[in-house]
Amino acid sequence: MGRSRHRILGVDATLVLTALAIIVLCVYVLGTAIVRPDGGLDSSFAHRQMVFGVIGLFIAIGVSRIPVNFWQRWWPHALALTIVLLILLRLIGTVVNGSRRWIDLGPVSLQPSEFGKVLALITIAGFLASRQREIREGRTFLLGLGLLGVPCVMVFLQPDFGTAQVYGYLALGALFFAGARWLHFAMLGGAIVVVSVLVLAVLPAVGLEVLHDYQKQRLTGFLDPEADAQGSNYQTIQAKTAIGSGQLTGRPEGEASQVQQGFLPEPQTDFIFATHTERYGFLGAALLLGLYMLLISRILYAVGVAANPYSRLIAGGVAMLFFCQVFINVGMVIGVLPVTGVPLPMFSYGGSALWTNMALLGLVVAVLREAESPTVRYQRRTGRPTAGFGSLRATSSERAPARRPTASTPGMPYTAGSSRRRRRRT
Repeated sequence: MGRSRHRILGVDATLVLTALAIIVLCVYVLGTAIVRPDGGLDSSFAHRQMVFGVIGLFIAIGVSRIPVNFWQRWWPHALALTIVLLILLRLIGTVVNGSRRWIDLGPVSLQPSEFGKVLALITIAGFLASRQREIREGRTFLLGLGLLGVPCVMVFLQPDFGTAQVYGYLALGALFFAGARWLHFAMLGGAIVVVSVLVLAVLPAVGLEVLHDYQKQRLTGFLDPEADAQGSNYQTIQAKTAIGSGQLTGRPEGEASQVQQGFLPEPQTDFIFATHTERYGFLGAALLLGLYMLLISRILYAVGVAANPYSRLIAGGVAMLFFCQVFINVGMVIGVLPVTGVPLPMFSYGGSALWTNMALLGLVVAVLREAESPTVRYQRRTGRPTAGFGSLRATSSERAPARRPTASTPGMPYTAGSSRRRRRRT
């Protein structure tokens, strides 16, 4: 793959401009579509998100300046820090809507499970990069899942099923880019089906409740969205109504009734995609999804040009995080997936999620900068394999021992010592 031609201050221009476009579009939607209870536009969300965006930009720049391999040395500490943050949340976190997800610091509230995504990525990438030769073994597959299984369970118990499943998808994405066997993925899929049947049907039948009632209703309600229109399916029905009312070009200000009359819940966070689509229609939704496709494609480009296995796994993990969050959020808004509270990356209102995503993009920028070093570009141009998953074995010429130079060896230096040794043998 060739060097990227379009760059801004040494950074991939398409990646930077696409991310900035999503943030700017988010601020614009928050400023033009969110209303106060009295009916007027509420620009406070837009102003705060603008401040969050500026801070996030500095976070991305700071992370991008750190060499990628620096994080590889500290992956066990990243796992420990993730667990410490989640334990701290259990001790001093604030309960909101029945979930303990936030640590209140006065002017701002932080969500440790969001920052944990970056730490979890550093952890799983470091572990798998250190086990390149055993990557296709079942033991490595299970250990990789187990590493993120601990923070995943802790996040699930907040309870926050949406973020917990994102941790799971991150582990699966890292294993995929590392080259794990498809058989192991298939066996895991079968195990998930069995556990789901046990948790949702078998155990409740014998009196053992693993999930809260509202969690079960959210997980299964999308299968019959009209069954509880005023209860568990209310959010999905209102979101689908908002999307449908947007039609091709959207509804003008004052006519977007779902948001402006308060029917759509959480219009600035979990259901901001429905807010955006009602206001700007199918064309607005297509523009936003197109920006996400372009952003993810540039991250996948970083996977292809990464200089080493760890960098490749970092970029692959970021691509998986962005893809699964967009897929889950849009899927739950349009009613084909359960409502699990996963925000839309860099588009849902909130500082913790935005800062996390900007840090992830900073890691991708660092991978791309590393890939543009003269040594790595030379290796790509000459076709010489770099150390990594699936690297070719050394060729016969590379494995063969060096030949002793003689006078008859073409291209080898002639020395007087070799001539004298031949005369003594004769």
